[in-house]
Amino acid sequence: MADNQLDPSICYNFSFFKEMMKELRRVDDNIILRLNSTDTHSENACGDFFKQLASAYGKRDQAVDYCLKVMDEELDRKNKLLQQDPDDYDTQSSIFSDETKRRMIRNESFVEEAIRERTIQIFKSKCRVFDVSSLQSKQ
Repeated sequence: MADNQLDPSICYNFSFFKEMMKELRRVDDNIILRLNSTDTHSENACGDFFKQLASAYGKRDQAVDYCLKVMDEELDRKNKLLQQDPDDYDTQSSIFSDETKRRMIRNESFVEEAIRERTIQIFKSKCRVFDVSSLQSKQ
């Protein structure tokens, strides 16, 4: 799932979105095992792993940003429909549902910060020769 192109259907189905994020977080989940089996005194070995982390972070950031954009566009569209017909309860309900999905997607940014912080601490403790500032979370 991690290599699939992003499309709006992933954003509308939070279970799919969470599964995609889980797949993209696999490199973080296995960091201790990976670093224990990596020659952490080798700049090349640490550099290769650093590139994998950076790539995974970029993909996860892109997925969250993309889905937030998709949800914002959908909410704008539905709010315009609601302005035309304020008594449309189906649209009101749909807006509420989409706002909830958007909040859950946004919460993934906070999860991402925590995971990234933990991973960077572990990486720095094992591969001390690297400047990890490019992996720091987005503000």
